[in-house]
Amino acid sequence: MSELSPAQMRVFRSVLGDASTRLRRSPITSCGILAAVIAFAAVATVVNLHHQSTRDVTRGLTSLATILADQADRSLQAMELAQEEVIREFHEAHVTDAVTYAAAASGHNLHQELKTRIASLPQVNAITILDHRGKLLNFSRYWPIPEVDLSDRDYFQALASDPSLQRFVSQPVRNRGNGVWTIYVARKVSAPDGAFLGMILGAVELNYFEDLYRRIVPAEDYVIGVFRRDGVLLVRYPRRDDATGNVFPRSSATLLAAEGTPNGTMRLVSPIDGRDRVVAVQALNNYPMMLIVSRTAEAALAPFRQQAAAVIVSATLLAACLIGLSFSVARRLRDREHQGRADERSRAERESRRQHAAFGVALDNMAQGLCLFDDRRHLVIMNARFAELYTIPDHLRGQGVTAEAIRGYVASRLVAVRDGANLLVEPPGDKRAWTVAELDDGRAIDIVRAPVPGGGWVCTHEDITERRRAEEQLRFLAGHDALTALPNRRLFQETVERELAALAATEGEAALLCVDLDGFKQINDVFGHPAGDTLLIEVANRLRRKIGVRYAAARLGGDEFAVLATGLTSADAPGDAARALIDSLTASFQLDEARVDVGCSVGVAVFPRDGDTYTQLLKAADMALYRAKSEGKGTFSYFEPAMDSAARDRHQLARDLRAAIGTDQLQLHYQPQVEVAAGDVTGFEALLRWNHPIRGTIPPAQFIPLAEETGLILPLGEWVVRAACDEAAGWARPLGIAVNLSIAQFRQSDLPEFVRSVLAETGLDPRRLELEITESLFLEDTTRARRVLQNIKTHGVRIAIDDFGTGYSSLLTLQSFAFDRLKIDRTFIGQIGITHKGMTIVKAIIALGQSLGMPVIAEGIETQEQLAFLRDHRCTEMQGYLTGRPRPIESYRDIVMTAEEMA
Repeated sequence: MSELSPAQMRVFRSVLGDASTRLRRSPITSCGILAAVIAFAAVATVVNLHHQSTRDVTRGLTSLATILADQADRSLQAMELAQEEVIREFHEAHVTDAVTYAAAASGHNLHQELKTRIASLPQVNAITILDHRGKLLNFSRYWPIPEVDLSDRDYFQALASDPSLQRFVSQPVRNRGNGVWTIYVARKVSAPDGAFLGMILGAVELNYFEDLYRRIVPAEDYVIGVFRRDGVLLVRYPRRDDATGNVFPRSSATLLAAEGTPNGTMRLVSPIDGRDRVVAVQALNNYPMMLIVSRTAEAALAPFRQQAAAVIVSATLLAACLIGLSFSVARRLRDREHQGRADERSRAERESRRQHAAFGVALDNMAQGLCLFDDRRHLVIMNARFAELYTIPDHLRGQGVTAEAIRGYVASRLVAVRDGANLLVEPPGDKRAWTVAELDDGRAIDIVRAPVPGGGWVCTHEDITERRRAEEQLRFLAGHDALTALPNRRLFQETVERELAALAATEGEAALLCVDLDGFKQINDVFGHPAGDTLLIEVANRLRRKIGVRYAAARLGGDEFAVLATGLTSADAPGDAARALIDSLTASFQLDEARVDVGCSVGVAVFPRDGDTYTQLLKAADMALYRAKSEGKGTFSYFEPAMDSAARDRHQLARDLRAAIGTDQLQLHYQPQVEVAAGDVTGFEALLRWNHPIRGTIPPAQFIPLAEETGLILPLGEWVVRAACDEAAGWARPLGIAVNLSIAQFRQSDLPEFVRSVLAETGLDPRRLELEITESLFLEDTTRARRVLQNIKTHGVRIAIDDFGTGYSSLLTLQSFAFDRLKIDRTFIGQIGITHKGMTIVKAIIALGQSLGMPVIAEGIETQEQLAFLRDHRCTEMQGYLTGRPRPIESYRDIVMTAEEMA
């Protein structure tokens, strides 16, 4: 009865009056009429309640699906911004073919950039770059890059075969490393002429979305899922591992997509869990994906069923009462026909009150507050929930109270006066009206007003405070770092671009400061990652307290932060801001019971001097930060144009080095190794030299660190080992050949097999090959280093420890592995005859080698005095300018060949 119109009420009263007249004449007939009236009213109420409950459920599901679809769209777009930035860098580097693309895509600088970019994207597991054959060129998670062929994957075949396709979302697969379900968003990389060069993959771990949905799902019967438009299930919470990755042609998302209406609601039996569900579907704006939010119909319509049951029970009881009453009246009429109209009126009033009480039970069990007004704007019904929402006093709850009186009381409790204009007012025309009112206690009320046929209107009021808070939290997470609550990279970029546009109009200045913590890795290593997270949170708090209203701060990723300083009043203001940040972060941090010091370095770029866009300023500040850290940390550095030129020059030199591998630009020079006592040559050390066609001779101290940084040290090292062994295999005299190995080569799992294959190809006796390693190798993974060295020694190859005394060696290191030789670094040899301390160190190393039964070779011998010192202390071997400079092997042909061959 809560939804009956005044017209229906008048019909109802007319029928009741007619039934009363008939009651006196035929009690049984009147019972049937009254039962029909009660049934009609009960059915009308149940139908209206079902319609309203279904509408409220689908509206709530649609609202949540819209928010989550927008969040998923933003999460994928944030990853694609990183992909687009890499593609833009390829275009700026004038990548035009597969060769230049491979050179640009496989550098260590790009690897570091990829690591930095995904650090602030918790939804992204990795970014991968492939060439046109599916070969792995770069990978944000590992360096050096492993040899991997991905040409058989669905995303590669789709983009490679369709020239018009630029983006592809893959089937979900389990990550090989951690077993997590993952999808890949692939972006095509094309040459200016449209030729297919390769692609950039973004790996999105689906448990990121599952964790998010778990935190916000309102109840246990909810299901949140993401489908591709072809019906493939990508994400589902609660998770069903047997369903992820499968095609469901009868899912709600698939059915709506087939109809061409990707957004909508429906009710169906789920093909995944077989339960009857109410489903809202929302398509992502930028991806061929659809997000669904569903509830079981059982849980969603539970309030309706309770209300309907109350109505039906009340109607049934009322009908039973009327039937009993009719028979009683019939008996009384036979005995007392003279009973007057007053008695009949009294009975009718009692039955009306009983009917009203029965239907009041149904109304008071509704989840929403409800008011029904007649065509004169007088209250007909107000349920208990409405009175509870606004604490309506009893004198305003009775029938006949005007809407104006109730509205005046409720409006006095609202924060915004404008909300009162739409409260308890008849909706315009024959349309529904919707608004949200803000209460002074912080609650938000959703109000729907609908006209009633015949005049009057009904309104429902629902408390949506918790739902709005969940929506606000989602919007906050989309633009802020989850750990520190600072703006993330995306929101910071939007803020900076907006500020720069305003400053450009007023010709103002600003400074972008990149802040990197000094020693943060050691905090994680010593105290653990939870302590590192606590430190980052405190750093963010100090930045907030320091920057003030004229500044904006963000966490870009890892331990890197950024600050935009505006309102600069002098040329020294950026430097003052950098000093203030350094001073703030230099003070000790309290981590549980320990106090730690980290400090920071700052790179400063000034707008518009150093760039007029966010990208230009961030790049300039990054280069200035690199300079600050290289100059001793704990300081700041301004960007200088020379930094950009140096970076470009370094990048060009790396490209030239890549192109030089396998050409005659690279040569091996050989320096003899000589017995100290007899003066006989025992072998040679192979040393790499680079003769650049334009720059001339480039010293190893310049290009070797560059090769290690860019990963070129691996192909360079393999070339050196193979060329040296091939050269030594052709010597008539069985002299030894020593080759330096980098730490990066030891990280390769197949190094022992590579050495074995080179020896087999060249035919060199393994006992003639000596591999020299640095002490730093044992800092990373002593157990693994010993295992690799032992595998190499099983082939008969000798192992020498190079530059002994300059690194981190210990007696335990020497004891843990049977090295074949120790090599004294030239810095100690240069102290012979100059400092007593240096001579003592050389004597100690020689004595150590003798005690361990390990020959010692000294390098850097340039004077007779040094030679005499080594002889006096029985050093085994030596090399240096005194006995021979590094030269092409032709200069030592008389040493490596026999007399017969020389003739």
